[in-house]
Amino acid sequence: MYKLGEILEVKIVGIRDYGLFIQDKKGRKGLIHVSECDNQYIRNMHHAFDIGEKVQAVVMEDDGNRRFALSIRALKETKGNLSKYPRPINFFVNHKHFWTKSHYDAGFKPLAEHLEGWKAEKLK
Repeated sequence: MYKLGEILEVKIVGIRDYGLFIQDKKGRKGLIHVSECDNQYIRNMHHAFDIGEKVQAVVMEDDGNRRFALSIRALKETKGNLSKYPRPINFFVNHKHFWTKSHYDAGFKPLAEHLEGWKAEKLK
């Protein structure tokens, strides 16, 4: 399982109009959606990328099983060293906001711990 914000080098194994099929060094296959390939419109994916080409991308989400989402665009638009960002990290890339499922656990756990006390206080 990859960490959010980790930079990977992946190999392009297939190209379609809707994105790039990639494979990591562990043999896991995934897709980089066309909207995450560049910060500009790509008219023809075959002109922009080649099969067998290695590209670097940022991990946006990894469920630890079959699916992991990568973004080349976020790597281009994020400034500085990604290892300095706190975990979990939010990337804001143009109109999209990315997060992982672990964000819910980290964000709502403190609320859940205090919820019963708040309810009891309110009902007094």
